[in-house]
Amino acid sequence: MCSIETWWESPLPQTRGAVIAEMSGVLNGSFDGAAWDLERARPDGLDALMRTILSQNTNDENRDRAFDRMRARFPEWGDVMAADEAQLKDAIRVAGLANSKAPNMQAFLRWLKKKRGNLNLDFLRDLPTQTAVSLLTEHRGIGIKTAYIVLAFAFDRDLCAVDTHVYRVLRRLGVVSAKCSREKAHLELAPLIPEGQARSFHINMVEFGKTVCTARNPSCSACPVSRLCRYYHEIQGGDV
Repeated sequence: MCSIETWWESPLPQTRGAVIAEMSGVLNGSFDGAAWDLERARPDGLDALMRTILSQNTNDENRDRAFDRMRARFPEWGDVMAADEAQLKDAIRVAGLANSKAPNMQAFLRWLKKKRGNLNLDFLRDLPTQTAVSLLTEHRGIGIKTAYIVLAFAFDRDLCAVDTHVYRVLRRLGVVSAKCSREKAHLELAPLIPEGQARSFHINMVEFGKTVCTARNPSCSACPVSRLCRYYHEIQGGDV
């Protein structure tokens, strides 16, 4: 366990679940992730997985540039699977870590072709969520965050991936401790999010982390949830 069982001492004692529930409502009022989630296009599962692998340790722009270059050079996933590794590395180099991402992507594609007889992840729809997570994370280069993103947005599972922004906000709130790894934070957070709100909570938290609760110089004075925040009260000296 890496959670903070007694949330934190303040004139506003709350359980972690109450904090996350209030965060979910307040942030949705600001960023409207629930409406976006209803209207969004559902990506193909394998496209989503490969794009998410490319996104690791880079920004969205470089991820998309790498994906587009790869698909321009190798239009089908079978082409990616059979590509010369050096050429695939060159195609995705803009996303960084090409020396590990390229072989990881090809290894997964080879496994999928051998195991399922095709290059398609639609079979995940029929698996329980935890089974699908376990199956994906058995492969090198696919961690729990990547699995959650693919299952949430390609297969509509009620999951919230803990990326850099979500993790930073959770630690500042005091919902998870400073010793809690990002991987373990997924397990700590999951039961705290109101049912059916995990995807929109993820979207809203990412936007909140990018625009308000930034890594440097967070805009605490403009924060709609500062009264809930351990960082604001203890580090910034905010008044309750």
